[in-house]
Amino acid sequence: MSLNTAAYAQFQSIQGPTDPSLQHSLIEGYQPVSRIGEVVINCFVDSFEFAQLPLEGLKQGDIDGVTATGGAGVVEPKPYFHEWATVLPGMICLSRKARNATFRGYVAAETATPVVGCAAGLQATDANNFYFAGICRSKTVRPIDDGNGPSVDEYFTLAIGGMVTMINNSAEPIFPGDILEWTLWSEKAPAGDAKRSKSGPRRVGIQIAAPTSERAIGQCKTFAKPGEYFDLLIKSC
Repeated sequence: MSLNTAAYAQFQSIQGPTDPSLQHSLIEGYQPVSRIGEVVINCFVDSFEFAQLPLEGLKQGDIDGVTATGGAGVVEPKPYFHEWATVLPGMICLSRKARNATFRGYVAAETATPVVGCAAGLQATDANNFYFAGICRSKTVRPIDDGNGPSVDEYFTLAIGGMVTMINNSAEPIFPGDILEWTLWSEKAPAGDAKRSKSGPRRVGIQIAAPTSERAIGQCKTFAKPGEYFDLLIKSC
């Protein structure tokens, strides 16, 4: 195993179906439930968003919008760029609303959508500034920056229609027929000033949606406990 491969394995989040800590065989592992009827678009990670993340990190109250932040310390430091920009199949991607002024002269945005695949550094109040862009279909793994510029293709694809396979990264089980929505925080809050228990940067999570939710992403088709696979029928926009 090369040094870069070992480094990738350390920061890959458990919220992607390609997580190496999960079982991979001819039966288990990331296998798209169906390619029939899928709708795919090209996209790239919006690096401008990384520059806007707070350098001092976030407290628990900033993340979930509920916990009191009186004397609590930082529970989520700012991630490294190669961790933040890496997106694996099955992860939810978001895009910021009203970014037309920023990308009006950006050539890459003419043929692909700028997205964010990592929720680390985003506060609960930032949720209103983003919309659901799609589910990652082909991975983009960024190497550690060596100062010589990018060495991998930054483009990858999103599924915006059809069936996809995901992992239940929430703290509750989900059942067939549940309408799911994206959320910036779906984990259990750490006790005291403890760090987040999950390895890797925080990813966009899922939770059961309200009937009038504007963040709904689709309908669950299979049962899944936290950390298990399930199939999702993406909502048609």
